[in-house]
Amino acid sequence: MKDIVKFRALVGIAQADGDFDSSEKDFIRHLASLEGLSMKELKELLQSADKTGTLIKDLNFDDKIDILIYTVKLMKIDGKVLLSEIKFSEKIARALGFEEKCIGFLSGIIEGNPNDTPNVGSINHRMRKYLIETS
Repeated sequence: MKDIVKFRALVGIAQADGDFDSSEKDFIRHLASLEGLSMKELKELLQSADKTGTLIKDLNFDDKIDILIYTVKLMKIDGKVLLSEIKFSEKIARALGFEEKCIGFLSGIIEGNPNDTPNVGSINHRMRKYLIETS
C-alpha cells in the first residue's frame, strides 16, 4: 500500500464506528511497521484520521481493492488467522462498499507472503460482483 491516503482511510475505517478495540489497534500497528511508519508517524495518523469516512470517497475502485488485498495479506502473514482479524477485514470491506463475503474470496486466492503479487486484474474483475449496490 504505497499511498498514505489509503493508510489514512484504513485507520479511519477502524475508528469510524467508535469501537477501535485493541485487536484493531494491534492490526494497525503491525500494518504500520510493515509499511515502515515510525511510532510517531502512526500516532499522527491516528490523531488526524478521518473518523467520518469521507476519505473513502476519494478512493477509486482499484485503491479499495489494494486496501482489501493488503488487509488479507496482513491477516494471513503470521500463518494464524484470528476471528478478530476476519471481523476487522470484513468491517473494512463493508466500509469500502463490498459484501463481507469478499474477504473469504480474497483469502482463498491470496497467500500470506507480502512479496507474492496476486493477479490484480483478475481479482478486480471478480470483485465487482461483491460491490454493494447503493441507491
